[in-house]
Amino acid sequence: MATARRSRLTVDDLEAELFTLANAQHESRAYERLFSVPLTVDRVRAHHLQKAIWTLNRRDCWAYAQAQAPFAVKQLIWEHEQEELVGGGDRNVDNHSALGIQEGEALGLTREDFEGAQPTDTTLTCIKAWILLAKESPWLKSFAASAALELSNSEAILDGKSASRRMAERVRDQLGIGLERQQSLKEHMVADVEHASIMMKVARLFAHTEHECQQMLDGARESWAIDRVFREHLADLMEAIPE
Repeated sequence: MATARRSRLTVDDLEAELFTLANAQHESRAYERLFSVPLTVDRVRAHHLQKAIWTLNRRDCWAYAQAQAPFAVKQLIWEHEQEELVGGGDRNVDNHSALGIQEGEALGLTREDFEGAQPTDTTLTCIKAWILLAKESPWLKSFAASAALELSNSEAILDGKSASRRMAERVRDQLGIGLERQQSLKEHMVADVEHASIMMKVARLFAHTEHECQQMLDGARESWAIDRVFREHLADLMEAIPE
């Protein structure tokens, strides 16, 4: 009897699997823990300082992906990173690092707090893992590893709320800080819907073979694995601070 041949992974299959995995992030133990920790000002301060370090790491990882990518993809990443690094765009916002500092002011944090923030051991391990994934992988895998984190924060893809919205609403409801004072989280509720589209733009241009589709899927899976470690660490970090 002939053995049934495994179905070939196509770009449409890749898209479906990526969207499924993006939603699965929000059903993971890491995300459930992160979004169930009771919030205090001190806990959210600690969260935001580690997330600021994470934000800078995203710029490094996108740069490694851009360095390896074909010219057309370099242009797409450049467009994506201009808003992150410089600001502007249709909403004429500040760069995303500045938005995080502005958001911290509502919690009593200063620019000096952000500039002096140091990664915890786990944050350091995670950002080094993301850099290794971005720097040492084939370009499609490297690219997908960064683009995946846009997918899992896009409400155009998720069945429910993005991580940015979930955290912002919890800060509003538990600490009384309105969304208008949460400049970074508010911006990412909108920006990541647009940013997430970069994944499938590149897939449809360059993932022509099963191997290329698999590289992109592997990059996303590995990046989301690191993301789960980081998110659960943020929950641990906040829980360790007395209410």
